[in-house]
Amino acid sequence: MVSSSDPYRGLRELPPFPAIATKLLRVLSREDADLRDIQNLIRTDAALSSDLLRIVNSAAFGTSTSISSIQMAVLRLGFERVRQFAMAVSLKGFLQCVRIDLLRHLWRHSLACGLIANDLSNACSTAMAQDDCIYTTALLHDIGRLGLFATHPTEYATLIEFEAADGTDLLERERHAFGMDHCQAGVWLADHWQLGEEIRHVIATHHDPLSTGDFQRADVVRVAILLADSLGFDVIPPARVFTLLEIRAMLPRAAQFRFDPDPERFKTGITEQLDAFD
Repeated sequence: MVSSSDPYRGLRELPPFPAIATKLLRVLSREDADLRDIQNLIRTDAALSSDLLRIVNSAAFGTSTSISSIQMAVLRLGFERVRQFAMAVSLKGFLQCVRIDLLRHLWRHSLACGLIANDLSNACSTAMAQDDCIYTTALLHDIGRLGLFATHPTEYATLIEFEAADGTDLLERERHAFGMDHCQAGVWLADHWQLGEEIRHVIATHHDPLSTGDFQRADVVRVAILLADSLGFDVIPPARVFTLLEIRAMLPRAAQFRFDPDPERFKTGITEQLDAFD
C-alpha cells in the first residue's frame, strides 16, 4: 500500500498534458476552423509533424502515393481524423515522457477503445457519427489508470498481476493500494488538465452499467471497452468475455444492423491502425 497524506501527490508530479493537443482541439472545434490555422499549428511541433507524415503514409491508411507535406496530410485525413490523430499521438507522447515501457499495453487498449468507439458511433446514428467527442472520450477513459501506473509502476504492475490471478475487484484494490481508484484518479487529471465536463463524466462512469433509457455517448464508450476486451486488447483478462453477438445486442436496434463486422477482419483492421501509431 502506498502511504501518503496526499494520495494525489504523484499525479501532481506528472508532466502536463501536451499543450499542442489542447490547442489543436480548440482550433478544430471551431465552426470556422481554417486549414491554414491547423497546418501552422501542427508545424510548430516537430514530433507531431513527423508522426503525422509517418502515419498518413502507413499501410493502415492505404495511401497510394507518398505524402510529404502537412497540408496534403491534413487534406488526406480530414478534420475529424486529424483531431483523432492529434489526441492519440499526444497521449502517446505523454506516456513517453514518463518513460515506462509497460504503459504500451495500456496505451494500445486506450487507442483500440477510441477506434472501436468511432466505428460504433457511426453505426448508432448520424448525430453520433458527427460527435467528435466520442473518440476522444474513449481514448482518454483510462487516463486515471495510466496516471496510477506512471506514478506507481511497480505497485500497479503487481496489482494488475494479482488481479489477473485472483479475479477480485480492481477498483477496490486500487483504492486500498493508492487511496483512490483509476476512475477517481482520471477525474482528478481531467480537472487538472481542463479536458472538459463530458470527458470527465465518461472517465468517472465508464465502469457503470449501460443506461436504461436513451443510448448515450458514455454507453458507446462502455460497449467499445467490452468489444476491445473481447478482441484481445484488454489490460486485464475480463471476468467474462462477451461475444460479438452479445455486444451487438447492447446497441440500439438500428445500429445492430449497421454494425456486424467479421470479428477476425475487424480485429486485424484495429491492429493495423494500432501498429501504425507504434
